[in-house]
Amino acid sequence: MAPGAKRFTELHAWQVCNTYKQAIYRMCAEGPLSRDWERRRQLEEAVAGPPAHIAEGFGRFNPTEFARFAVIARASLMESQNHLRDSVDKEYITSTTRGELNQLAEEALREVTALIEYLQSEEARRNARRARDRTTALLRVRCPR
Repeated sequence: MAPGAKRFTELHAWQVCNTYKQAIYRMCAEGPLSRDWERRRQLEEAVAGPPAHIAEGFGRFNPTEFARFAVIARASLMESQNHLRDSVDKEYITSTTRGELNQLAEEALREVTALIEYLQSEEARRNARRARDRTTALLRVRCPR
């Protein structure tokens, strides 16, 4: 996790998930897959989930809750990999295209898994406590009783 990230877009896990999503969107926009609306929708929803879940988890300001959203993101990445295999089976994309996209998915999986491991660590809990303490102190200064 980016030390002291202030925005979810600063998280490397979100960035690689978003890159993967954009690559899938480009692939879905052309060729036979672009005309199979149901399969295209399933794949696009599967890749839209991970960056959205990471963003939502980041907004929770709680490592345990954030980790839960990151686990969901990881599952969606795996779902998208299955949809890519289905696309090869249906001959919508080649095995080579699937392999290239799968490399992006694997990178995203590594980053999300590392994020989950961090969020489940004692270090993450300590950092969250410190951030809450700083926020509480700032609120006391700005809004005295």
